[in-house]
Amino acid sequence: MQRYTKKINHLIIPNQKRCTFAKKIFINKLNSNIMQNSFREKLKVARTIFKGIYESIVILSPFGLILSIAFFMIQTKESEELVDNLTHIEQSLSTRHIGIFPDYLDKINKLLYDTPRNQGDSSKIVIFQDVLFYGAFYNGNAFKEMIHQLAELSSNGKHIVIAYYDNNNDMRKGRMFREVVQESWMRQQDLKKLSNERRELIESLRKENESRSVVFRVADSIANEKYFAIYCKNEYKEYSTRIERILRPLYNETKHDYQLFLKIDNIKNKYLNKPVNTIAYDDIYNVYYEVTEELKSFFEVHNIQLIPLNEYLTMSCWSNGERVLFAFPGKYAADEIGFISSDVAILRYIDTMLEGVENSNKED
Repeated sequence: MQRYTKKINHLIIPNQKRCTFAKKIFINKLNSNIMQNSFREKLKVARTIFKGIYESIVILSPFGLILSIAFFMIQTKESEELVDNLTHIEQSLSTRHIGIFPDYLDKINKLLYDTPRNQGDSSKIVIFQDVLFYGAFYNGNAFKEMIHQLAELSSNGKHIVIAYYDNNNDMRKGRMFREVVQESWMRQQDLKKLSNERRELIESLRKENESRSVVFRVADSIANEKYFAIYCKNEYKEYSTRIERILRPLYNETKHDYQLFLKIDNIKNKYLNKPVNTIAYDDIYNVYYEVTEELKSFFEVHNIQLIPLNEYLTMSCWSNGERVLFAFPGKYAADEIGFISSDVAILRYIDTMLEGVENSNKED
């Protein structure tokens, strides 16, 4: 490459080295004739020398330009080959980056689509995700395809396990679930303030001898509504866009439609189809809660095993036994960074995670 560069520079930029060389010739020529020629003769010699330099530049520059274009084309082709080689290497890696949520939702469907449908296949599909409606309010078509793929795989005898955050039926009902809502709908800088204020409210209500269930419920309601309102006011444009996106209908009588999608649309319209400034935190929570209940019923009908979680996971994943797509939270919880892998160690780790939650549920 350097050899080509030197040749091109030699032809396309003659002014630097060549003019220096010509200058030496000019000086030597003048020195040799300085005692013999008159001023007129000296001037004539100088004109002759510089005329030769000028003509050389004029003659060589087009040729240099042609070579430089050819060199550029060679470099471009080499660059394209390099990009192709790097792409091939990147795609051949056992683990590679595939984008940020929700960009990788279609790749989850590709992984499900590529899963063998053999009746005798003993492998299982393992899914860990924070909510059952993962991606439904960001990419409705991808979510619908995911539901269809899971229902079809289950009908073909594939064992499917989904571990997710559930709404616990105790005094802390939906604690983990509410944290998901908070992280999605409140400003990150306000979450710590919300937590502190909620704690103070709990202490204050306990002094009034309220029952523990009432204390948690009231404290949650007051703190959540306050900071949800702050988000809606300060991030109004983003908030309005999100509500509009959630309200996009899922059910449109396509080949993969189920009554499930019509029920989800009805839930969304019941709570959110009103002026955005009148939507409360509880409206968002109720949408999440009721949509989850509908999905639970759907999965149970289709013999898909559900495992409710009560601990916060730092990773979502979808594994078909041969490959796994997993995602870690980025700067914010909603900005998950996706990867896909065929690494045996990672696949084993997913199996270990599943064994852990299954054993935990047995002990409970």
